[in-house]
Formats: sequence, structure tokens, C-alpha cells
Amino acid sequence: MNKTFTIHELPGRTVPLEDGKRYLWFSGTDYLGMGHNPTFQKYLHEGIEHYGTHFGSSRNNTLRLAAYEEAELALAQFTGAASALSVSSGMWAGQLVMKYLENSGPTSDSSARYHFAPCVHPALWGAHYQPSAAASWTEWAKHTVQAIQEAPAEQVHVICTDSIGSPWVEAYDFSIFEELPADKPIWLVVDDSHGLGVLGEQGCGILRLLPHLPNIHTLVVSSLNKAMGIPAGVILAEDTIVQEIRRLPWFSGSSPSAPAYMYALTRLLQMGEYPKAHQQLLANARYFSDKVRSEGLFVQYDDYPVYCSRNVKLYEHLLNHGILSACFPYPRPNDEPVMRVVISAYHQKEDLDQLAEVCNTFSS
Repeated sequence: MNKTFTIHELPGRTVPLEDGKRYLWFSGTDYLGMGHNPTFQKYLHEGIEHYGTHFGSSRNNTLRLAAYEEAELALAQFTGAASALSVSSGMWAGQLVMKYLENSGPTSDSSARYHFAPCVHPALWGAHYQPSAAASWTEWAKHTVQAIQEAPAEQVHVICTDSIGSPWVEAYDFSIFEELPADKPIWLVVDDSHGLGVLGEQGCGILRLLPHLPNIHTLVVSSLNKAMGIPAGVILAEDTIVQEIRRLPWFSGSSPSAPAYMYALTRLLQMGEYPKAHQQLLANARYFSDKVRSEGLFVQYDDYPVYCSRNVKLYEHLLNHGILSACFPYPRPNDEPVMRVVISAYHQKEDLDQLAEVCNTFSS
């Protein structure tokens, strides 16, 4: 097990470790570099002055803050969703959707069949969760389509998957689901926590890239605390579904995210700050990919800023050359260690040059 480090400041391009030296930081999930974005900080300060530091109330209380609905409307417009609902975290967004499916409407019937993708995030682990035995996402998706095609016409199906493989990077081809039958009730639930802000045009996420068939109810959940930099989560769905979820006791009884962050989110979306950061992120990822000789070293794909390696020795090699990445078991403590190098929008060319040079000198 690699040593863990405790620090007393937010890492940016660099991070100070216990030996007193500063290391280049290539880890985490702050893909768009919002943690140190001065425009973000400006809007957050405005939000704190206007809304304070938190809102100690139910979202369904008699008195409601406009910051939430304004941010949800902006998020829906950015992602292409009919409606959006914000909650305190991405994990709760997923769990709230699973509770809705298991306890409300046609999916609450005991005959509903759930299909969980390999390595789907724990946010979508509901009462019916069973790990997939499929060797790959594509194999699972094809098997799922076939199983639904052969199932009784009246049976309800719930498909649960991430938008992209994580922590091991794997691109998913959702066009497979265009072959789903058009005469059966299907619910598609996608966790876009590692896609929102990164995937899609201008980083708008996975929703517009999903197949849209009239018999499929699509729900996208996501953490906003990764690329978007907001400590909250969101549910994107049809308006009627969002309103039904809003009436659930698990929504009414849970605390909301801080309204100042919702204010900042609205302003960032209105001013186009996320697309600008997304453009810089793509430029950085492409620049590094052109510089590094990664034959067999990394698992990654074009325009995605995460580079994984199954050779854990690379972690120590980088560390010995002043670069801190990540290498730890995930999600369970006994799982295989995940070695990840993450590019962010805040990295500069000299950072990427140094990373590529050190990677190119690595020999297993």
C-alpha cells in the first residue's frame, strides 16, 4: 500500500508534501480546475454575501430560496434536460433515484427486472443490486438488449450504468441501446459524475448522446463536485419524474446544498465559464497525448483527461521525480490498486511537458 499524505491547503497545479517540497499534482477529479478559478471565487463570495453560508431547511418548506430553482433551470438548459433537481451530493442523487424506482410507480412492482452494468458506481446500488459477471461493458450491454428483447412484453426493465468507465477508463457506446425494443417499458439510469463538464459538446455531459426512444424514461444523475466544482448533486429527467421525486420523503427530509454555491453555479453557467474551461481541458489532454509515448503504459481514449495504468510502479517513478498521482484500491479496500494520472484545465504546458518526459523515461 502506498503512503498517504495529509496536507493543509487545497492542491492546485502543485501540492506541498511532508518533506517540504512542492510536487506537481496530477490527480483528483477537479477536471475543469474550478477549485482555483478566480471567477468562480468571485461568484461564490457574491453568493455568500447574498445567501449566507448554508440553508438549514427542507427544500419543501413554506419559505424557499430562489437560488435552487434558478440553478436547476440553468443546469437543465446546459445539459439538454427537460428538468433538473439538485440535492446535497452525487451519491444522494443516485440513491434518491433508486429509492424512487424501488418505491414508486411501475418500477416498484416486484416483477421489475434490473440490469446493472459492470463496475457501476455504488450510487446506483439499490435493493436489487447484483454485480454483473460480464467481461466488458459492451458484452453486458449486448446481453441486456437481448434479454429485454426476449422478456415478456409487460415486464418493466431498469438499466443502470455509468456514462464512462471509472476508475478504469473505458468509453461506452450507447448506440447499442438503440436496438432496445420500442414496445416495452424501460428506464435508463446513467451516472454521469465523471462525464458532466467533460463529455459532450462544451462539456454538457452524456444526456444528449444517449438514445432517446419514446418508451424509455431516461434519468441522469451526477455529482457536481467533480468537473463543475459544486459540492452538490443533480438529477436530470422528465419534469413529471422530477416532481414525483421532489415529493418523496427522502427528498423533503434531506438537507440541501449550500445556496451560495447554487448562486455561483447559475452565474458560471450564464457567463459561459464552463465551456471556456472545457476548451482548455481538451487542449491540455491533446497536448499531453501528443507528447507521451504511452504504448502499453496507459489505458485512455481521445479527449478524456484520465490516464490509467496497471503498472503500479509508475506511481513511485512519478513520485521520485516530483509528481504526485494516485494509486489506491477502489471502491473496496481489497480491490486492485488504481493508478491514475489526471489532467486538469489549470495545468500549464510546462507541467505537461515534465509529466510526459518522466513518463517517457519509465521502464517497468
